[in-house]
Amino acid sequence: MKVFKKIACSVLALGLVLGLTACAPKTFEYQKMVDFLEDQDMDDLDDPDDFIMEYADVIGTNRTIDGLYIHCDGRDAQDMYDKVLNRFGDLPDYDVEESITFALQDETGMGLGYLFTFEDVKDAEKLFKKYGKAFANDGENGEEKSYSYYIEAEKGPADRDLYTGVYLRGNTVLIIRTMGVDDGFVDDFCAVYGLISPTEA
Repeated sequence: MKVFKKIACSVLALGLVLGLTACAPKTFEYQKMVDFLEDQDMDDLDDPDDFIMEYADVIGTNRTIDGLYIHCDGRDAQDMYDKVLNRFGDLPDYDVEESITFALQDETGMGLGYLFTFEDVKDAEKLFKKYGKAFANDGENGEEKSYSYYIEAEKGPADRDLYTGVYLRGNTVLIIRTMGVDDGFVDDFCAVYGLISPTEA
């Protein structure tokens, strides 16, 4: 009888663990983005201050750079949100747990990307809606099986293609914005997570 009770308790405990795992919201996986950025030969920076300085150079000049990224957690991830994505203070304050930020510039254009994990799912949802409406509201938005999206394609200066994609899955928000960057890069980036690409908008 004691053996039966032990087995029954073990089965119940396993069922509870599996149930909780099944209920946990799916998120955008960080390693997938790291692998993609490494395949693009982007430089992996370790120091947040160095990254912020380099990032400012990429978005503020016409110098040619292959690309750079940084993967952070804790306070450094919060700084990426506060000092990079929200550098002008036009977005609400949210608590961030983990992030990846990248920037690239070549002879034809530039691109920026962000992946943020928020402490609160509702904060992720709020940023997704606010950012999507601010930068991709003239495009398309909708729901897929495992994520929500805003995508937009338009023409920019010198007739260069502008693409914006904002995606939500669980407590993670994924953003890509490019100007003059080859369509293939944008499509390949979205393919990493099986997302609708803004090139399709």
